[in-house]
Amino acid sequence: MSLQKTDWPVKFSIIHLINQTNCNKCYNTGVIKISDAVREIVLTSEVAVGALAGGYLNLSAYAKQIHPEVERRTRKPVRLGSIVVALSRMTELAKSRVPTLPDLAFQNVSVKSGLVEIAFDKTRENKERLKHLYQNKDFIHADFFTVTHSIGEISIVVPVELKRAVLSIYKNQRPKLFLDNLCSLTVRLSDSCIETPNVFYSCLRHFALKRINIVEMVSTFTELTLILDNRDLNESFITIRALLQGRRGTSTPQR
Repeated sequence: MSLQKTDWPVKFSIIHLINQTNCNKCYNTGVIKISDAVREIVLTSEVAVGALAGGYLNLSAYAKQIHPEVERRTRKPVRLGSIVVALSRMTELAKSRVPTLPDLAFQNVSVKSGLVEIAFDKTRENKERLKHLYQNKDFIHADFFTVTHSIGEISIVVPVELKRAVLSIYKNQRPKLFLDNLCSLTVRLSDSCIETPNVFYSCLRHFALKRINIVEMVSTFTELTLILDNRDLNESFITIRALLQGRRGTSTPQR
């Protein structure tokens, strides 16, 4: 019995020590290393990653720029020198990364003008009306005809000649959206693009840099179609042509 009495405080102390250690681990869970914080910040900037990989990033200047964010994430004061060291160690990592912008293999590019977009709420009745579109010979033989089902909307893009036919089928239904003077630019890509990250981004960033508004975007397995305003057609064509000229083994855009 005497052994059990002396053994109890020892066991209690061990249990208390274990619980205290676990609590300390839980308390430190939200704290990250300086190198991890710097890595997370750099990888959110395409410009920083590219400059770091190319060897022309001013480490000291960039360290000053991200200094407040590094301290916020690490929850402690951080010296600029520590950030510079973390950046220099990331150089090899940046060089070894797969390029953010993949080499796009365009198979074909086509342009279609004179389009309209009509959108309705996605109701059972409106979904039933779509059957009439698919059975109509004019729509079957149309050179451009897309229907997009989203969670709450149905969007239809057709040549302007079929505008009245759509409105007739959806009579007594007020469209949520009606846009005319539209055009489309369709890019056909290789089959391998389905497994390549940033394919759409690599293409769309050029439109963003020129502030070209994209009204709608429709994609299938190997095709990306951009619905644009007719006023942006010429600039869009120049943009895609520049992309084609920068890639080897591609075809000439078809208008």
